[in-house]
Amino acid sequence: MNRLLSHLLAVALLPVIAPAQDRATTLFACSRDAAVVVRATVVAATDPSPDWHRLEFRADEVLKGGVEPAFFLMEPAGACCGRSLFALAPGDRCLLFLRRTGATLHPLGGARGVLSDDAAVVAHVRTLLSTANSDVTAVLVAALDATDARIANDAAEALAVLPVLAPGAADRLRLVDALVRAVQTGRTAAAPLADAVARLQDPAMLDALAVTYLSTPRDDQAGLLRRAFARCDADSLLGIVPTDATDTARQLRAAQLFAELPMDRAAPVLRTMLVTTPCPKVKLCTAEALLGAGASADELRNAMPAEVLELALRRRDTAKTFRSIRPARP
Repeated sequence: MNRLLSHLLAVALLPVIAPAQDRATTLFACSRDAAVVVRATVVAATDPSPDWHRLEFRADEVLKGGVEPAFFLMEPAGACCGRSLFALAPGDRCLLFLRRTGATLHPLGGARGVLSDDAAVVAHVRTLLSTANSDVTAVLVAALDATDARIANDAAEALAVLPVLAPGAADRLRLVDALVRAVQTGRTAAAPLADAVARLQDPAMLDALAVTYLSTPRDDQAGLLRRAFARCDADSLLGIVPTDATDTARQLRAAQLFAELPMDRAAPVLRTMLVTTPCPKVKLCTAEALLGAGASADELRNAMPAEVLELALRRRDTAKTFRSIRPARP
């Protein structure tokens, strides 16, 4: 494959790969999957050659598995993706998540498995290691309020992919509250928290979240919530239409959501909005959705200004364009 094309593909995939890597190496996942979890101190660097970096560690406390009082970790020399030891120096205290290949230990998840020996993180890991699977949800929901970003963000990522997600009533409210705060502050934890809420399909949670969705001024955050809502049962969402037809910002948010729901369920609500809203933007959004679902222009003509209908038709008939890269062939 052309080198330039390979580079561009790698860059394009980064937004997808990075969250997947984070979810595979959360503190919960590392605690579960590591053969050894140990608090350790770097004793010395004993590189066998310029091509390899080897560190000697002293095991201060073994939290999981078994390891010798003195052990070594080694990786190719240099600071690059996948390296985890190059930044450590003798005297550094670490929390290590290690996998075992034969008799050799390696950091689990690269740099994500080599952490500073932080008291809050260690306490959280202790709790995860001592918690039964049935109680993990409650521990992770509580961790969403942690002041340490690694703990809070990892808890959000872990909840999104937890094999069994079963929060109690109080934890469901805390989960929604955490998602609302993440949306309002623009935190990256909003995406995995939205995934977790979508998994639960809880009408009460969706109703509470709809209040935030309708009032969110930022299009990117509204889009994130909309993508989560689109995976939920349509009937749980169709009742969120703002009662005040003059509240055009909230009306538009509702129309944008309904346009992405199954049209056999959403079409009646969209038709009602088209007739009752005074806002051209809302009329345009609803008209585009209805036209895309097969409605004719004649059906919509009396409910909207001619120029808005004309724009909706033009947008419907404009072919989608995609940019492609055609590298020069030798």
